[in-house]
Formats: sequence, structure tokens, C-alpha cells
Amino acid sequence: MAEEVTKRRGPLYAAIAAVVVAAGFAGWAGWSWVDAGTDNGLDYARTRAAVLETGRAQVAELTTLDYHNVDRGIARWLEQSTGALRDRLAATDEATKKTLAGNGSVATGKVLDAAVSELDKDTGTARMLASVEISVAKDGTAPTTNRNRFAVALTRTPAGWKLSALDPIPVGAS
Repeated sequence: MAEEVTKRRGPLYAAIAAVVVAAGFAGWAGWSWVDAGTDNGLDYARTRAAVLETGRAQVAELTTLDYHNVDRGIARWLEQSTGALRDRLAATDEATKKTLAGNGSVATGKVLDAAVSELDKDTGTARMLASVEISVAKDGTAPTTNRNRFAVALTRTPAGWKLSALDPIPVGAS
């Protein structure tokens, strides 16, 4: 008779064990799901992607200028920049503007590739590298194309991320 009772309890114990294991797994899965939704790494990745997208657009903007409207081009540059870079651009004198308008060329920058190399969300700073193709079309001549590399710094402002440095990397530099 004792053997019969043990045989009847065997499936009951197995069922209880299965329920306990299933509940444990469900608890772990739920905790993992909630934790993934609040993961700082996810927020960091989103910020990095936003910095890259913004930086690419701003580098293209700052490597583009149409001689037909130099003042408007410089105004766009000022909208995309901050800090010392913006100060340098704002200090563009009338003689330089006249020279830019007088050369009769339209420069169009296109970012071929870019990568964020540093991001500090706490201080609101980032660095990236960008490879840019600049096509220069001059009235009456075929356009010429140059490829350039830039070290770029971005700073978070109340209006969003803006370029704070755009420095050419010389050919042959690593």
C-alpha cells in the first residue's frame, strides 16, 4: 500500500516541480524584459546614433557654399555650429565674403562615411571622424572633386547637438 501511495504522489511532485520551474522562468524573463527596456546601453546607443546623424548633416552643410548667396551660406553655417568654431565663422569679414562671391564657384559637400569615436553624454561632448567628398563647380568649367577627412567635435546645446570643431586631417596622417 505504501508503494501505491508513492506511485500516486510521483506525478503530483513532478507537476509541482514543473510549475515552480515555469514560474521561475517567467519571473526571470519578465525581469529581463523590464531591465532591457530601462537599459542605459540602449539610451547610449540612441544618443550615439543621433550624434552621428546630426554630425553627418552638419559636416555636409559646413562644406557647402554657393557663391550666389554667401551671406545665406554663412548664416546656415552659424546655425549648425557653436563655441570657437561658430565664433570663427561669425568673424568672417566683408573682404572674405567678397572673395568667396567673386570666385564664382559652388562647393557641395557630401559625407561619404563617418563614425563617432567618443561620446560623453554627461558632459554633452562627442568626437567623430568624417570622410567628405567636396565637389566644386565653377561657372563655365567642369566640376572638380576632392576627398577630405575631418576630425569633428560636437557639443550638446539647448538647441541640440552642434559642431564645435571641424578640423581637416592631413593626407598621410593616421
